Amino acid sequence: MMTPMNALYNHVRAHPNDTAFTYGEVAWTYYDLIMSTERLARSFLRLGIQQGDRVVLHMPNLPDMAVAVYACFRIGAIAVPMNLRFKTPELRRMFQRLRPAIYIGEEQLYAYVDSIESELLPLDRRFISGVKETYAGIRPLQTLYEAVDEQPLPFQPRGNTPVLLLTTSGTTGEPKFVTHTAATLTATMETFLHWHLDEEQTALVAAPMVHGAGLFTFLACVYHGAPAVLVERFDPGVVLDRIETHGVTWLIGLPFMFHGLLAQQHMRPRRINALQFSLSGGDVCPVRLQEDF
Repeated sequence: MMTPMNALYNHVRAHPNDTAFTYGEVAWTYYDLIMSTERLARSFLRLGIQQGDRVVLHMPNLPDMAVAVYACFRIGAIAVPMNLRFKTPELRRMFQRLRPAIYIGEEQLYAYVDSIESELLPLDRRFISGVKETYAGIRPLQTLYEAVDEQPLPFQPRGNTPVLLLTTSGTTGEPKFVTHTAATLTATMETFLHWHLDEEQTALVAAPMVHGAGLFTFLACVYHGAPAVLVERFDPGVVLDRIETHGVTWLIGLPFMFHGLLAQQHMRPRRINALQFSLSGGDVCPVRLQEDF
């Protein structure tokens, strides 16, 4: 079965120097992605993380987010992207249910995690991207990439093994966890062909990767060989700049995002004629908005 992990390895073998994604001014090749993935996966193993352990990922659309997801896939740990809108009470309840083996977050968001009891999340299992000694005892995520360890990686888990937990929004009660396996992710990746996402497209990922729309789009880009352009957090001006600079042809968003893009484009037009496909989800997209866009 062509799992998301197997698809990445295939691209590495076939064209390792092709661009997998771009973040800011930096282009990550498939080789860059797999090397960082395997380095982080080995650090996970060194910390005792095993198949089925939950790994909380609490950050915006950063390269570290992409690498950590694949590192979990590689060793069979369960990636748990965490809603960026959750505050400390919601996060505490999530951790009580998950009992995570490790937390990987961003310094700005970690403020909501800092006071959570060490019984739920030990301090030595908290790693933060870009940390500047703001929080005592919390280690920079970079230390996991710097660890030199050549221990062999295990065989990949079977396709029906849980590899991802996505949280629902909680608008109808306590947030729920939706379980995905490698097989269900593969089926999801295949549906993107019906939305014209293939190796001929350049896709922009501005929807948060802690939710399905953003994460599935990124995984589908790697799966189908479409270069992705990561935007850390949605900003209409930044998105339009990226579309112009990188010749983005494929875009997914929520209606409010398309409203914002329209308003920004009217204020300062960019050359966005490369854009061919725009997919809206998450809410009803009014016909007038579609026509105006």
